[in-house]
Amino acid sequence: MQTDPGKKFYILLVVSMISWGFAWPSAKLIVGTQHPNVIIFWRFLATAVSLLPIVLWRKESLRLPGTKALFQVGIGGILYTIYNQFFLLGLSNGLAGAGGVLVTTINPILTYVLVHSMQKKLPSARAAIGLIFGLIGGCILLRLWDLDWSSLFQSGNVFFLLCAFSWALLNVNSHSTSQDISPLVYSFYVFCIGAVLDFFLALPFGVENALHAGPSFWFQIFYLAVISTTFGTTVYFFASSKLGSRTASSFIFLVPVTALFGSWIFLNEIPSFTTTIGGTFAVLAVFLLNKKDENGERPS
Repeated sequence: MQTDPGKKFYILLVVSMISWGFAWPSAKLIVGTQHPNVIIFWRFLATAVSLLPIVLWRKESLRLPGTKALFQVGIGGILYTIYNQFFLLGLSNGLAGAGGVLVTTINPILTYVLVHSMQKKLPSARAAIGLIFGLIGGCILLRLWDLDWSSLFQSGNVFFLLCAFSWALLNVNSHSTSQDISPLVYSFYVFCIGAVLDFFLALPFGVENALHAGPSFWFQIFYLAVISTTFGTTVYFFASSKLGSRTASSFIFLVPVTALFGSWIFLNEIPSFTTTIGGTFAVLAVFLLNKKDENGERPS
């Protein structure tokens, strides 16, 4: 009895989303062992090295079509470095599960707002309801009723919020290159540029100190680079080409759930009531913003 090929891609997509969600507790486990810039450099370098064989296996062209593409991948490298700075700063103060829910649900909402603002388009009724749900979910996740600047920084939420905003900008940038560069080639160059940039940022903090770190540190770097990023991203893009981007993107709803679940298992973080309720509102918002109508159109 043969297995339906489509089912294999569905299973691989679930595994891919789990690998993305588990990146949050993985990074939390090493966030205090080295300076953030040192961690980012070794993660970027390992990711670029592990992506290269995949790019060559897929027979992707490494040639950039022009100066515009070069500029865009350069911006992508800078944005991804900034994202990882906020990612680790948030984790150094906050909970991995809460951060995973906040960033992975607020990010697509911010992306939607950015894209429609640039296009000067008003949202449809359904999209407007989705944005309201997103606003409610974000307020609950940030616990705005007892908010002050000290608690915002101490909880790491301000960095998670900046994390989501920088990732939304990265989404817009990567989408604008999709017609000229494959996602894998874009990712490869972004990590190469990010590794070079962060090497100089990490130099004052002893970039070589990581060479003396224990096996646990390198296991987490391997997980973050090879499993979560290279494997997860490759599977996602490959499955998207087979099942369609709409079907593949719907699986992203598993990421905040697996971030919470992974943080509970590996870090003993019990999800709070506000994280659960706020995350539910935010997931509903993303669902409404990405749902297509009967004609196959996304809400504008």
